[in-house]
Amino acid sequence: MKAKRPHATRRILPNWRHVVRRRSAVEGHTIFARLAALARSGGRGLASLLVGAVMLTLIGLLIANFIGQVMLSARLEAQRAALAAEVDQIRAENRQLEAAVDFAESDANVERIAREQLGYARDGDMVLMVQTPPPLPTTSASSDGSTLSPLPPEPPAPNWHRWWTAFFPVS
Repeated sequence: MKAKRPHATRRILPNWRHVVRRRSAVEGHTIFARLAALARSGGRGLASLLVGAVMLTLIGLLIANFIGQVMLSARLEAQRAALAAEVDQIRAENRQLEAAVDFAESDANVERIAREQLGYARDGDMVLMVQTPPPLPTTSASSDGSTLSPLPPEPPAPNWHRWWTAFFPVS
């Protein structure tokens, strides 16, 4: 009979019946004893240990970087919220200023300024100009005991001068 040949099969796991566990002379549970055992096993275990240590270090660095990015993101989000509030405040102030400019340019405001500050009137309005005479100086006693007589009143201004000051007041 023919011998059976193995066909297209592959062994993924070793045959555990043939694996013999090696025991080291120093059996212990300390990390140094295990490292010494790995070093004596031909270096194959030591290389995998070094690769594992490098991988753990890289994973730790990635986690630390991720935490830093999360903290930076939170800080930037708080700054964005503060700037958004400031933008809203500036926009509200801008709307108030635009309303003030619109009022200042309105016909009602121009008429108010013409009436109050410039003394203008509309057609048909009656303008009353009240003129009060200046107060007369009172007599007072001087330091030497004599009394002073009042000054004579100033002559009234000519009519053309009063009209001039009525139409073109001096500020």
